[in-house]
Amino acid sequence: MGYQRKHILYKSYLIGIGLLLFACSVAFALVKIQSSAERKKYEKFAEATTIRVNPLKAHRGNIYARDGSLLATSIIQYDIYLDLKTIQEKFFKENLSSLSDSLGNLFQKPAIYFYKKLSAERKKKNRYFPLTKGLHYNQYKRLKKFPIFNKGQIRGGLITEKRELRVHPLENIGARTIGYDDQRGKAGLEGAYSEWLSGQNGKRLEQRISFNAWKPLNVWNELEPEDGKDIYSTIDIGIQDITYNALLEQLKISNAAHGSAVLMEVKSGEIHAMVSLEKTAENTYENRRNFAVWEANEPGSTFKTMALLTALEDQKIDTSTQVNTTGGIYILHGKKVRDSKRGGYGVISAKKTLEVSSNIGMAKLIYENYKSHPEKFIRHLKDWHLDKKLEIDIPGEGHPYIPAPGQKGWSELTLPWMSFGYNLKMTPLQILSFYNAIANEGKMIKPLFIKEIRKEGQLIKRYFPVVKHPVIASKTSIKKIQDLLENAVKHGTAKKYYHPEYPYAGKTGTTQLNYWTKGKLSYSSSFAGYFPANQPKYSCIVVISKPKNGYYGAAIAAPVFDRIARSIYPRTSRKVPRSLQDNLWKKRFLATERKTFEPFTDYLPNLKGLSGKEIIPVLEKSGFRVEYQGIGKVLGQSIPAGEKIKKGQSIHLILEG
Repeated sequence: MGYQRKHILYKSYLIGIGLLLFACSVAFALVKIQSSAERKKYEKFAEATTIRVNPLKAHRGNIYARDGSLLATSIIQYDIYLDLKTIQEKFFKENLSSLSDSLGNLFQKPAIYFYKKLSAERKKKNRYFPLTKGLHYNQYKRLKKFPIFNKGQIRGGLITEKRELRVHPLENIGARTIGYDDQRGKAGLEGAYSEWLSGQNGKRLEQRISFNAWKPLNVWNELEPEDGKDIYSTIDIGIQDITYNALLEQLKISNAAHGSAVLMEVKSGEIHAMVSLEKTAENTYENRRNFAVWEANEPGSTFKTMALLTALEDQKIDTSTQVNTTGGIYILHGKKVRDSKRGGYGVISAKKTLEVSSNIGMAKLIYENYKSHPEKFIRHLKDWHLDKKLEIDIPGEGHPYIPAPGQKGWSELTLPWMSFGYNLKMTPLQILSFYNAIANEGKMIKPLFIKEIRKEGQLIKRYFPVVKHPVIASKTSIKKIQDLLENAVKHGTAKKYYHPEYPYAGKTGTTQLNYWTKGKLSYSSSFAGYFPANQPKYSCIVVISKPKNGYYGAAIAAPVFDRIARSIYPRTSRKVPRSLQDNLWKKRFLATERKTFEPFTDYLPNLKGLSGKEIIPVLEKSGFRVEYQGIGKVLGQSIPAGEKIKKGQSIHLILEG
């Protein structure tokens, strides 16, 4: 008995000593933690795991067309979470039924669904229950007034997170020109002017309420965000729409791989339209890559204008200079130069050479006058900066290539083949800049995409035309080239499209893309020019790559230029020819001046500036399915003004607020 008692006492002493040692170690740890170094260490750990500073994203600025129409904007969407633990039990039970009814009406679901779901999450003490995501402003405004939620975050448990969604009201007709600035990189106007558009992000203090959920502490913001600036571009939505539809129609007809079209105002260099479309695997055409800016290829016969201007400026030839096209085939250093006309054109003038686009005539005129000193020919091209990028703001510009004597790859064939557009590379926009200089009496201007930058309506910066070259040639030489380009349409390869009421000047181009390699033939068709021919206001280029139904520039690219020119021609003069009264221009754009609140029956007018509250019912009566974001006046519409109305169409409106 005594032995057992001693054994129990022994165990008790051991347990007591163990507890004493444990208490001492805890006390020691507490003292250690309270020391300056250790306290700071654990304070930082606690702060890092329970509180964070989260960035507050600045509102991205808008991009506008030259008339103030929206090209790109950011709409706010609201994600709603609930802290169900913070709501008092009695208050929750008293208002749950009415809240469920309100949610059911908003989301078109049975009220019992929300009653059961919220009750279940309340039992789980869920402090970050995701109720819904992607609410528009009007929906969010309505939800905030619901029972329980109208008490805010502290009493009603309502947690709101805002996020921006970038939208393009005009959708595909300007998608690549407008571009993007996201995980894909930077492209178009969004990428070029991202620094202005982005603004400055702020910071917000947030508290962890569960493993992967954070709740904002609205009582404190370390730094308020500074919203981005608004960009006012040179894009004309009317001309952009015309250009898009003209290019798209011809791409479908020719079954081409891709194409681009650009329209530039002659005097200012403003780009009023730029469209690039590429064939998809589904046999549709989408605006995926900006070929007008990026794709540098051999220009083909559109380069003949540059070659001929060089010879005229050096007084090597005149427009009347005769050249023998030798039966349609010219053998030079063992290689054949061919003309498209079998048997050739016989003996023709330099003027006729450009009109009929004779490769042989151009090769002889340039080669025979510059073969001893080819650097003189190349010097002009470099003086015109054709060997350098335009240095536009839009990212991704292709690098031009102009060979020169002494460089790798230069041979005795380089010069004659350059004369008709091979052995060099240029982008459509670079070619257009040269033709615009011809129209502008020799002044070469850098393409301009932006007019102004504004902040809350206040002017921050204004952009002006930049002269790349004050005068590329003498007035005499420029006038001769202007006459030749007008005759190329009157009597030459594009004569099918000549009309005295809307004369334009330009040059067709047909390039064999695999000229120097073997394989299946593929072509690039182009047309570059300006209009009106006598008093140029607009220059334009169209390039269509790898068409399957035809390939000559006159048959593939010229129809696009012609449709654009005919549609826009009324803008160039107050006196509109009678034959143009019923053209595409009238159908698309005179409708934009009509502001009526009767149901629309034919063409959709310009809704910009109208009250959303008044116009939405009118659109619904007209047969549209209307979606909208914001409140107030209309800032943008997904269907451009002038489009023919189709019953059952969906239209998306961007409203103020």
